[in-house]
Amino acid sequence: MKGKNRYSSHDRPDDPREEPEQDHDRLEGEEQEELIAGRQAVLEALRYSKPLNILLSEGLKGAVINEITLLARQRKVPVKRLSRNEFDQVAGDISGNQGVAAFVSPFQYCSLSRLINIARESGGEPFLIMLDHLEDPQNLGAVMRTADAAGADGLIIPDRRAAGVTAAVRKVAAGAAERMPVALAGNLNRAAEMLKKEGFWLYGAEADGREPYYRADYRRPLVLVIGSEGKGLSRLLRQNCDLILSIPMPGRTGSLNVAASTAILTYAALAHREGWVN
Repeated sequence: MKGKNRYSSHDRPDDPREEPEQDHDRLEGEEQEELIAGRQAVLEALRYSKPLNILLSEGLKGAVINEITLLARQRKVPVKRLSRNEFDQVAGDISGNQGVAAFVSPFQYCSLSRLINIARESGGEPFLIMLDHLEDPQNLGAVMRTADAAGADGLIIPDRRAAGVTAAVRKVAAGAAERMPVALAGNLNRAAEMLKKEGFWLYGAEADGREPYYRADYRRPLVLVIGSEGKGLSRLLRQNCDLILSIPMPGRTGSLNVAASTAILTYAALAHREGWVN
């Protein structure tokens, strides 16, 4: 799974065969600038897209700041140095901003058919993650970061009643959002059916799953299907899965949050696909 060539957020062409259905709020949000913050988030935005401008709090030094200013100069992105008070007026409400922020274009989603093509062109067995109505931006950002680190080809999320890739998510993802393709699906059940017709195996995850995650065969075109916080997988989507995995928990903790569960399953898949385990 190493060396995959994935589209970044600024060069994912739309596929005319399938345009994702979107609600009015999501469409209106796509016309507005977003403010992201954090050194790594801004640096990755410079590497994989082009911020509209960058804001730096005065007095910042270090290797990452030097790289940000160098890349901004090379890409002709304006950089404004602000006093701490001025910076806080703009980005002070973003926790962990580290004195670095940038105005960026809203995240660009792709269609499901386009994401399938990206996965097939990646050089290995396609590997996608479908999220069934996650609502917490922190969880979505953490899942994006894990998926990117493990070399997954992209995410599939619903276009309604779920967290989208906002500035808050991009901050938590620490740059992964600038590299990770995300498809919006108007109906996850129809998306699941399309993926199965395209040769993908769908592995869901639930506490009562019959297959321990470490026994599953991940060496095939794969979609990990992760349920929402508190509710898990919807009934129809669960029925569309080829296998329901479980994560044994012999300790006293009876459950894991979405981000932790996804990380375990994603790296189990990676270990099998890379041949790290038999």
